[in-house]
This record gives sequence, structure tokens and C-alpha cells, in this order.
Amino acid sequence: MVKFLLITLIILVSLALLTKGDNGIINIYYNGTVVAELHNVSEFNLIGDYAGGLKVIGAEYNLSDGHLFLKGNGTVYVYYRAILPKGVIQILENNNFTINIYLPTNSTINYVTPQPYSFTAINGLYNITFVNVSKVILLYVESTPSQKSETTEHQLIILLLIADIVLISLIVYLFFRRRKEVRKAELTEEENAELVTDILDERDKLVLNALKDGSSTLAEIIRKTNLPKATAYRRLKKLVKLGYVEEVRERGKIRYVLKKKD
Repeated sequence: MVKFLLITLIILVSLALLTKGDNGIINIYYNGTVVAELHNVSEFNLIGDYAGGLKVIGAEYNLSDGHLFLKGNGTVYVYYRAILPKGVIQILENNNFTINIYLPTNSTINYVTPQPYSFTAINGLYNITFVNVSKVILLYVESTPSQKSETTEHQLIILLLIADIVLISLIVYLFFRRRKEVRKAELTEEENAELVTDILDERDKLVLNALKDGSSTLAEIIRKTNLPKATAYRRLKKLVKLGYVEEVRERGKIRYVLKKKD
């Protein structure tokens, strides 16, 4: 459990805190897992040979000959499985990123360029970080594991898979929450635009009909019309402003009544 929490923490910290790359963050694991957060990028070169499991959140895309072409601007999350040449991790992108490479601590690094920004080891993994780069070449060799280390590595792979699931779930949650917030803002903007006109729309008429049927308080109008509280309140204010409705205050309470025609 502690190992799982530590590995998950590595992933989330990498995604949330290492933001020095101009166009996002790329995480590459020795087992072929690739997780990327891209900012305003139209093309992403897949690392290694594509092995499947591609998930792209935040944009439409086309995959062609190892290149991922993204439609639209903003933040895009990419996840897939790659087949990496044994002992070789090579990245060649068209934009600069923060790049994190994760290797088992029984690895010996024979060659790396450019110079890493940081090099840390935690819970059986090296985390080699490159900041604001588009090209990385890393050559390494894993020492022959004992039976005990094989078991540890299998456990580590399982934990990485679990951490990947947690990460993807978090990405999906954040994406849909953002979409909900954007849609709510769009609806509010549309409604505010309608409120400045003198033309009555369907929601205005619903409120008027509720008043004609005897509703007089905001709560009664909400129950009668099934409109959200904020919408019903704004519609009442509009009708008051246009002279269709009068706001009456009695003993600290507010009632709404239709104005009598002259």
C-alpha cells in the first residue's frame, strides 16, 4: 500500500508540479507506458512503436505513421502503450516539454543526452527529468535480477498499472468537470444576453403563467415552473424591470404580483 501511494504520488507530482516545459509534460516508463499532458500542441510524435491502448482526452485526433495529429487548442491528455527497443529510450518531438523517464533502480545508464535537470530514486525507480527539451536519448542496461528482485519487479509493474488507472480516472474527472464548468458559464452568458432584451421568451412566459395561477413567492414559482432558482429569480427581475410584475415587500418577505393593466 505504501509503495502504491508513493508511485501514485510520483505520477501526480510530475503532472501537477513540473510545468517548466513550454508545451506540457511527457512521462515514459521502462515498461512502455506513456502518459502525456499537452498544451496547445497540434502534433505529437509517439515514442517507441505503438502497441495499443490509445486514449486521447480533450481533442479530436488522427493517428498516422507514428504521429498523432490533434485538432483544436487547449490541454490534451494522451495515454498509450509503446514497445521500446531494449535498453533504449529515444524522444524526438517538434515542441519543448518537461520529460520524465522512469527506470528500475537496478539499471545502469550508459549514455544520456541532454544533461538531466534532476535525477532521483524512490521505491525502486529512477526518475530522470529533462526540462524544456524536444530531444532525449537514453541508453541503459538492466542487471540480471535475482528471484527476489523478479518478484519485486512484478509487484512494481502491477502497482504502476494501478497508478495508471488512478491517473486516467483523475484526468477524465478533471476533463468532464472542466466541460461542465464551461457549459455552465456558456448558459449563464446566453441567459444574461436574453435578460437585456424586451422580448419575452418561453421561460419568461412560464413565470408569468405561474403568477397567473396564483404563485406569488420565488419558492412557489420554482415549484410551478421547475426552473432553477437562479433562472427563476433573474426572470422575475426582468419582468419587474419591464413592468409586467410588481415586487411587494410585506413583513420582511417578498411577493411578486402581476401588474394591473391600466
